Amino acid sequence: MYSNNGFRRQISEEQTAILDKMLVEIRSQRSKAVSFRMQDVLVMTPFSEECDLFLFMEDEYAPFKTGKKSFTELRLAAYEAALKKCEVYSRVTLELIYDIFAKLSGISPAGKEQLMRRECELIEYFSFPRECGKTLFREAKSNKKRTIIFSESVYPADVVRNILEKCGYGSYDGLVIISEIKKCTAESWYEAVLSKAGVSADKLLHIGSNVAFDIELPIVKGSKALLVAPAMQLMEKSGRVLGYIRKKHLYEYDTAKYLTLHCVLGLYAAYGFDFPQNKMALSDFCGDGRLIGFLGAGAASLCGDIPAKSGKMRPLVADALRRDEKFLDGLDDFNKMLGDHFGSNLEKYGGEGCGEFLDFLEECCASADRELFVPYISSTSMKKWASSVKEPEIVPFSGKKYKENALNRLADKMFPPGTKVRNIADGILAKGHKKKK
Repeated sequence: MYSNNGFRRQISEEQTAILDKMLVEIRSQRSKAVSFRMQDVLVMTPFSEECDLFLFMEDEYAPFKTGKKSFTELRLAAYEAALKKCEVYSRVTLELIYDIFAKLSGISPAGKEQLMRRECELIEYFSFPRECGKTLFREAKSNKKRTIIFSESVYPADVVRNILEKCGYGSYDGLVIISEIKKCTAESWYEAVLSKAGVSADKLLHIGSNVAFDIELPIVKGSKALLVAPAMQLMEKSGRVLGYIRKKHLYEYDTAKYLTLHCVLGLYAAYGFDFPQNKMALSDFCGDGRLIGFLGAGAASLCGDIPAKSGKMRPLVADALRRDEKFLDGLDDFNKMLGDHFGSNLEKYGGEGCGEFLDFLEECCASADRELFVPYISSTSMKKWASSVKEPEIVPFSGKKYKENALNRLADKMFPPGTKVRNIADGILAKGHKKKK
């Protein structure tokens, strides 16, 4: 059985089958070297949103703050400006980001250095190994393959090395930090990886998470390639939960108010989708009671006593979550994972929104997931539940901040997003916005 970090949940048969196929490729005599993308394949963070790490830095920034904008807003804006200046993502460095940040914020050189140092400390602290990646890496080492790691991180080389060492990857044969390659292009980094590997392209197996750069490019260059999709991406595509949550908090979702909720979803991605798994039809939780227990019981526990609200099924669902062995296993794993990765760091942020996974179960629970509750809920109640569930309202999520104003609130109230009338209303509002400019 593959490593599961001591959790009660073992990886599924499907996950095992996918992993076994990848291990066969690594063992193949065709390959003499294996290269790994560091981010998302070998190393993860317990976050679900780009802003999460920066939200932890608001207190450090407070003594330096001179304007209305938060640290998170300025840090994200500085990155976007750095990316525009460099034109290629891999050329962006933390130093450049903070040079721009200093100009945007008016912070002193000493303050800039302090914040930059703190961000490095936090990314080292929160980074942890992806067990799937570690399994593949160990297999390559045990089969005496040269192992090359490449990193697109904006962080300095010493931080990258510290993260790899902390995560158990200190035995690699070569490290390529793309920001250190002069005039790096979207393709030239692969030549650096081949050079470190010391083999021809047809003798290199490349493992990454990006279809264009980790699969298509290596294949065009003559190498074999394997895709290990990011856990967050796998989680998002596995069901409707993430879209449901984001829809509920469209305008405030990127604020510290929902930081704990973000982190819960980040942990859930690592818990359920570290090892690749395909979406299961008619299920949002892959038909796995432990995944339901992790979010339904685990996340809800951060809210204290969960009120029944007006829903008739909610008390029955909550009661079942406290009785089933697999649901309870998920709860235990949640508590272990939350403590391991965050300790007491989330306590001051509260548990806003964490009870909404129970709302999702009550309102939208898919048929395969409802079957797991059959032993604890009467057939009459199960029929009523089945007749009341609905498709959740989900809107496309860009990851960028939405600003709520009176017109937005009025439109949301009168014309639900996605309806024909709302689309017309949005068009009218957009025209009015352009005229004001």
